[in-house]
Amino acid sequence: MNPFMMLAAVAADWNRLGPLLDPGAHRALPGLLADVRTAPGADDRGDPAAEAGRREAAHRAMRAVLDGLPADEAARLRGEGDTGRFAGTSPSAVHEGYGAMDLCMLVIDGNPMVGPLLGPVRERLLRSPSLSPWEIGPIDPRLIVLTGEDGERRLPAFQFEAGTMPWAIVLEVADVLRADADPWGVADWWLGANAWTGGAPAGLLGQGRDPELLGAARALTLTDGDW
Repeated sequence: MNPFMMLAAVAADWNRLGPLLDPGAHRALPGLLADVRTAPGADDRGDPAAEAGRREAAHRAMRAVLDGLPADEAARLRGEGDTGRFAGTSPSAVHEGYGAMDLCMLVIDGNPMVGPLLGPVRERLLRSPSLSPWEIGPIDPRLIVLTGEDGERRLPAFQFEAGTMPWAIVLEVADVLRADADPWGVADWWLGANAWTGGAPAGLLGQGRDPELLGAARALTLTDGDW
């Protein structure tokens, strides 16, 4: 049984399975998945000892999930009646477009940008220039903070006017669009094509178009317009 494939299958069905886990499993799973994320082997492909350590971390997380689920759900995940379903030991195993790292992001980071649909959006947004929290110092809670597969926190660089000083309009828009509740959606609004502004809103920063940017953000809260 491939523990990475099992964790990937849990990620694919997390919205349903998460509430079914008992409290003990919920408490233990973040730490166990952190071990999967950071275990030797993540960057040591071909090193048998390191890869064995990573598999053992995945097995521990898998056992916690199976022990914490109702018996019928655990049996379904074990693939009873379909013994080849989770065969192999590859850490890159994918189930319905989800991987074990997707479960790490869901459980540890509360990051919803996983799977075949939202994962590519996550990677696109993370490819934009960014700053690490240690480069900025105290972070205004209105700023957008994104996390990647490794759990590293990044702040999209478009938010800063000079050095580490945020644009005032970025903070205003953050209040309007509730960036604290939906940082990925607000980051996509800034960095994606926008019918209201005729281009990516981030490209209009510093061009004297702050009222237009604020108006477009406010209009979004009142309509079903495109981001």
